[in-house]
Amino acid sequence: MEIVNIVASGDLGVELDLTPLYTDITAENVQYDPEQFPGLQVRFSQEGPVIMLFSSGSYTIVGADTQDQVQSLYDRLNESLNKLGIEYEFEEGKPEIQNLICKGDLGREIDLDALVIALGLENVEYEPEQSPFVYYWPDGFDCLITIPTNGQCIVTGVKSIKEANRAFTSFREEVERLFSGE
Repeated sequence: MEIVNIVASGDLGVELDLTPLYTDITAENVQYDPEQFPGLQVRFSQEGPVIMLFSSGSYTIVGADTQDQVQSLYDRLNESLNKLGIEYEFEEGKPEIQNLICKGDLGREIDLDALVIALGLENVEYEPEQSPFVYYWPDGFDCLITIPTNGQCIVTGVKSIKEANRAFTSFREEVERLFSGE
């Protein structure tokens, strides 16, 4: 199981005037077009994760692939805002993980039609005319597992890698049990 994207968010507890921030904040890439999107989008590295800052002081981090990277981005944001005279409670504003997007490999090709029948229709969505994936909400886990025929699954909706591993391991064991006679 590998983390491919982390979504985290927080609230700085202060309102922000995004127009001067757009020109004053020091970052590799800054975008702000309030007619298109209400947030200031900040990248400290050209291809790195995005921090979306909103005038309310709330923010969202998208595109990090480690929790250390989320913390590092928050530290850089804090440093940049402090240089501009914007102060807030650092500890209060720390980001919380909202969603991990993880990738796991079943190690086998999957017959999606057979999988849907074996899993039952209750927790499964599959419409091959619209999407080449099976969407599975496993019992006992608060997540979605997206399953393609090549077995390279995506787990979303979890807040920890431990939770993702538990859900994926349980699913992989179910697949092995269902298709052990092949």
